[in-house]
Amino acid sequence: MNLKIDPLSGSSINKAILKLQEYADSLPKRTTDLVKRLTEFGYNACIRNVLSLDIYDSGKLINSIRTEIKNNGFTGIIVVDCDYAIFVEFGTGIVGKNNAYIGKAMAELGYSYGGGSAYVVTADGRIGWYYPTDDGDYRFTEGMPSRPFMYRTGIEISNMILSLAKGAFKE
Repeated sequence: MNLKIDPLSGSSINKAILKLQEYADSLPKRTTDLVKRLTEFGYNACIRNVLSLDIYDSGKLINSIRTEIKNNGFTGIIVVDCDYAIFVEFGTGIVGKNNAYIGKAMAELGYSYGGGSAYVVTADGRIGWYYPTDDGDYRFTEGMPSRPFMYRTGIEISNMILSLAKGAFKE
């Protein structure tokens, strides 16, 4: 905002006060616009990050990504509502432990590698579990590495905040 005030002029000071009040009145709308833009940016980043993963996905993961705007527009949330998204994000089993998650959220959520009860040790010493396949058979796995698509989404959002905020709050 560019204000030029003649301190000796009452009308100049009144115009500056009026302009400052107008700007202050516009802050809630500017803030909700910023939240909306950041949420939309984050949604698109999350989609991009999931599409870039080296995983087979039936579409359940990508189709579970959505946004929510709450708190009268002051809160934007990117929701990934897929039952196995956490395993993709953090990884699983021995493989996950050896290619561990890079963020801090894992400990906050109480997630740990090797926490299941169905682990087996194969004759050759591998530790893992069997899971059913679409063809009715079972496959053995030692887990999968962390593929932190939400962590990366958060980093991308963090990198855009300043740029988007400058656009939302400039006069």
